[in-house]
Amino acid sequence: MKTWGVVLAVVTVFVGGLRATELAPGLVYLRPGTEIALQTGSVVVDLRQAKDDNAARTLLAALEPGNTNPRRIILALVSPETPAGLRRQVSDLPRSLTIGRAATDFETDIAVSTSAEADRRAVDALVAGTPPGQLVVENAGKTRYDESSLIREYTTGPAPAKDPDHASAKPAEPAEAAVVDAVLQTALHIYRGLIVLKKI
Repeated sequence: MKTWGVVLAVVTVFVGGLRATELAPGLVYLRPGTEIALQTGSVVVDLRQAKDDNAARTLLAALEPGNTNPRRIILALVSPETPAGLRRQVSDLPRSLTIGRAATDFETDIAVSTSAEADRRAVDALVAGTPPGQLVVENAGKTRYDESSLIREYTTGPAPAKDPDHASAKPAEPAEAAVVDAVLQTALHIYRGLIVLKKI
């Protein structure tokens, strides 16, 4: 487990030109090219498709001690395709964790069980402009009821089950599988856990 040091200086640093996206109170998602006041809180920095170029190096340099909130945490999303130099650079930052899909001959602080194809689809969706929050599934595998659906069921009763004898002759079209970013989702869960433990 890494030892997280405390940084005394706090200044505002702006990086790049893309807009940062808030994932949770005090946590934003960014990747090389993102513009963000880094002193505002913790960050998820996505390096899975990053190149070892000026944009990536500038972003990681802005995360160096003295440039950020002393209690922030850096959750770095990496993959086997992330340049080794960037992985080393982000791993050397205080209060950082690397998170990536499990793969042979590839080490991260937190390994996530997901396929290379699923990880690639998630990153492609993010690059195409899909909001990060849409790729995270809350309470996966559980039926979700909101207030309106509970009231509707209470007042009108549950929806009647379909009679299999009167089912439509035309089979339903299979729904396209939703894109879920398991690596990003893991980062969000870790962040929430650290808040509960009062580590940030």
